[in-house]
Amino acid sequence: MEWSNSRKLKGSAVFTSVIGENSDGIYLLRYRNKFLSRSIIIERYRHQMGLALSRSIVLKKSRLLHVELQKDRIILILSRFNRKEMRNQVVYQVYDNDVEPIGEEQIILESTLNDFYDKGDFRIRISNDRKRFLITHTEQSADGNRVLVSALLDDSLKLVHSKRWELDVKYDAFALHDILVDNSGNAYYLVNDHELTSRRNSEVPLDWRLFWYNPASDSMHDFEIIDSGFVLMGPHMSWDRGQNKINITAFYSGVEEVHDIIGLFNFYIKPIGIGAAKAQYHEFSADFKSVLTGENPTVGLEGVRNFKILDVLPNSNGGLSIVAERSSFTFESDVIYVNGIPQSTSRNIYNYEDVLVMALEPDLRIRWYHLINKSQSSLNDGGYYSSIITANTRSRIYVIYNDRLRTNGDVIQYTFTSDGEMNHKILIRSSEEYISVIPREARQIGYNKVILPVSKDKKFALLKLEYPK
Repeated sequence: MEWSNSRKLKGSAVFTSVIGENSDGIYLLRYRNKFLSRSIIIERYRHQMGLALSRSIVLKKSRLLHVELQKDRIILILSRFNRKEMRNQVVYQVYDNDVEPIGEEQIILESTLNDFYDKGDFRIRISNDRKRFLITHTEQSADGNRVLVSALLDDSLKLVHSKRWELDVKYDAFALHDILVDNSGNAYYLVNDHELTSRRNSEVPLDWRLFWYNPASDSMHDFEIIDSGFVLMGPHMSWDRGQNKINITAFYSGVEEVHDIIGLFNFYIKPIGIGAAKAQYHEFSADFKSVLTGENPTVGLEGVRNFKILDVLPNSNGGLSIVAERSSFTFESDVIYVNGIPQSTSRNIYNYEDVLVMALEPDLRIRWYHLINKSQSSLNDGGYYSSIITANTRSRIYVIYNDRLRTNGDVIQYTFTSDGEMNHKILIRSSEEYISVIPREARQIGYNKVILPVSKDKKFALLKLEYPK
């Protein structure tokens, strides 16, 4: 464990995102709002965790899409509206390691406007080896269908190829859930669509499809990944480098009871041939469900609910390790009287509870599992200090979270070995200072390194964890 100095943050850029690490140090992105517009701050810390520099960047009516840290430069990818040409554009600007601009902005791609308020639905995904950039957006065809537009670039942001496909899906009945690109340039697009007449108000998408673009044959392939009688709940895409396959993993339920989890679903495809695709289902046993619900579940809520997959880690034997968390959001409103005048009040309640960690065989049978019992609840803060941080090395999974948010709680760490052994300890004791880690801002920056932004007596600090290899 290695700490930076604590400091009081100035200005309104209060949110942090860890960018990464290179030979010059560790880089952070600071910003004011989730739209990443107007201005941002990039900071560099030395490897020994001392603050080295801080630079403010004005975005000039652009919105930041991605920051990529390379060996000797920083690349900012932004989207903006070109009012003169009435088009949305994706551009990039290069900076050196001292956050000084190099050259001028360069345009990567442009898109037409689907309506007056269209700001573009650009998505970016980087391959695991950081050598390929996949940038995707959609447009509307003359027939009212969705057009999927995709560009693949190399690590110097030179265009490798650009493709357009008109999908057999109406424009308003389409949602792009996730994209992925592997080290060979195969591109994957996970989408859901629904019938406008009967399923427009459905809370859970019922139809999921995977589109795979194969650059070797310059062909697009379409897969329906789940039976019509089941519903996927928050599917998660991952790439298994050892097996060279793409996994789409999710909990699944029935169409009638869409909130009750039946079991675990996985669809995989190996980009070595069209036939190498398979959907797998593993229904949870009654005993396993009783562990998740407790011995005395609330009346009417006997089913397994509210678990969301946070991380999917491919195992060397072709199986998967999964980290999931039970969480929920509640909105409450009330009317109070002040001097006889009614006033409306509201509050948002964020609940983050038990964490499930399990390892699966290639056929989805559960090899081992552990349930971490925790309870985190907060009001009107977006769950900022709630949830967990996950990290992994070759043989261990780590889960870190704040214990007892409302009091002077400690920071707890659980460790799981590949054989299913579990132990836990107090990672940071809050006996003298009030310390909380910020889960959504943390990032694993190397094989065995994790950077944690921390609130330390209402001041900002960084904590670097380095685990045994």
